[in-house]
Amino acid sequence: MRKIRGFTLIELVIVVVLLGLLAAIALPRYLNISDKARSAIVASTGGAFSAGLNVAKAQWELNERTDRFVDIDGTGLARIRFNQQGYPVGISGDGVHGLSEIKDGGVSGNDTCGQIFYKVVKTSGVTIIPADESGKCNSGDFCAKAVNENSCVYTYRRTNEKITYDAKTGEVTYP
Repeated sequence: MRKIRGFTLIELVIVVVLLGLLAAIALPRYLNISDKARSAIVASTGGAFSAGLNVAKAQWELNERTDRFVDIDGTGLARIRFNQQGYPVGISGDGVHGLSEIKDGGVSGNDTCGQIFYKVVKTSGVTIIPADESGKCNSGDFCAKAVNENSCVYTYRRTNEKITYDAKTGEVTYP
């Protein structure tokens, strides 16, 4: 008959210490991945918005550089108004009469910022909610807010990182 031998106490302690060291090194790196993924959402959404504005400006130029409403989302309804520089600044319900513009500020300006983002980016994976009277959003991924007569800020609610749109220059900044 053979004698069955188990692990000694020292061997078990060494294994537990090694597993503890491995966890102490690997776990923080793994936890940091979710923060990086959230930052990547903001960067990719900002990039998509910037690229969408370039496409919208090209459509505006094809429409003889008018400051009227232009159909940028392919619905056949011209619902986005452009400024003289060729960047979106307002929305319309019927393509003839203005509904609101960024410069209106407050809830109307916030709604305009949200609609511009939604029409330009054309995404179903990200939700953009206009800020309420107090400037806050209680739902959605991004909170849209008109911060002055030519600028919108889109705040990613999970990290408070911001995408900024300057309608005067068409510049989009993001982390």
